[in-house]
Amino acid sequence: MASQDLVEVFTSTRQNLRETGLEDDFFLDLIASRLLIERVGESNNQGWWDSRVLSETGRARLEEVTPKTRLQSQLNLAMKVGRKAESDVLPADSISLFSFGPKLEAQLGAAIEDLNVPDEPSLIALEELSVQFLESNWTDPIIEQTASNITASSISLPEPAADSYQLSEEGYGQSEIDPEKWRLLVTLLRGYGQNTDRLRVPYYPLNSELKPENA
Repeated sequence: MASQDLVEVFTSTRQNLRETGLEDDFFLDLIASRLLIERVGESNNQGWWDSRVLSETGRARLEEVTPKTRLQSQLNLAMKVGRKAESDVLPADSISLFSFGPKLEAQLGAAIEDLNVPDEPSLIALEELSVQFLESNWTDPIIEQTASNITASSISLPEPAADSYQLSEEGYGQSEIDPEKWRLLVTLLRGYGQNTDRLRVPYYPLNSELKPENA
């Protein structure tokens, strides 16, 4: 798969989301990244999960069931598929591409609910994306298109192993996610770029912030 094709799909998806009223740059990049990864992993592409939510068939089925909220349903279902696939191989308390902790996910969910559903389908570039093979570090050019100002070359990662791999011994507490959200996003996205043959999920530990009671 040519990296330029993936970049074009990412930027097109980001623009489609902006046209529905989403203005926050981080949410634009986060959703576009999730949708791209979800589509790459769908059953008629890399087969990482049994889903065709973002295919033409998936969209048509949702139009029949939820015509007035088609876009929201498609986004939420696509992200649910990715989150389920990750949670199946990750420890219970983890930060991953499809799970940034309860607080940020709640904010994202509210932003999705406020989107304006266009009259015409808006994620056509994703529907038409066909991925038969992936080059090493295939997400690097996509990272350069985000609003993060963090370059792919500045991110170092461990070699992926097994079905999941921890990116750092040090995790993040819930209150630390928002200030570090850009670096988390692009690092997790680069982690997915190491998947060329099968799915291996990158993650950070989600640290507890409960303080012990004073004796």
